[in-house]
Amino acid sequence: MSSANNVAPSIPYDVRRRLLTTMPVSERAFRIARGVFGLAALWTVVLGSSFVLAIAHARAEPDFVTIEGDLKRIAWWVVADFHPFTTEVRGIPANQINKNWCRATEFRKDLIPRELLFDGGVDVMAAAKMSFAIEGRFDGTTTKQVALVGVFQECSGEKGRFILILNQPVDGKAKVRFASALRTDRQFGALQKGNDNSIVAWTCMECDNYSVLKWDRKKRKFEWLPEPEEQ
Repeated sequence: MSSANNVAPSIPYDVRRRLLTTMPVSERAFRIARGVFGLAALWTVVLGSSFVLAIAHARAEPDFVTIEGDLKRIAWWVVADFHPFTTEVRGIPANQINKNWCRATEFRKDLIPRELLFDGGVDVMAAAKMSFAIEGRFDGTTTKQVALVGVFQECSGEKGRFILILNQPVDGKAKVRFASALRTDRQFGALQKGNDNSIVAWTCMECDNYSVLKWDRKKRKFEWLPEPEEQ
């Protein structure tokens, strides 16, 4: 058989042009780059497209906290509005914590702008010995727990603040020991270790608005302690 019989018939230019113009843009760029510049340009097109998509996705992600007020006149945590974006907390689905929740996100420093948490280079929360999550054996047993605070959003759209106490996972899954939730427009909250394994829950960083949560040995459950004037 002659060598001429082994040559694939060429596609007329006008046919090739019509094929290219009817292709999706991404595939057209893929073929042009491969044919004209080779493999290096091909990877540039692919990686460049991924980079553009990543930027678009990042820009579409809403801010976790927005400020609705003048920070020169009022503290940021008073005018902060938090926007939960996760559907689970430490691996526990939000609707298993509360059937009305669609989203719940625990507060973390990496989710909040540094300029809100630091004043003159000083970490205000750390200076006040406050945190969004604290660990301890709050029920007096050998099992470690973590207490954490965050923001929830009900499926109806209403938002609020939650406090959870979870057993630290030993088998890969955390267990809810205590859950408290309050619908409020001021969702900020912080925690602090108190006396005798108690947990002090704050709704601000420079005020006296706090509540104390403690394990009741007789009732064998966590309970809020009464306010001093109520005792």
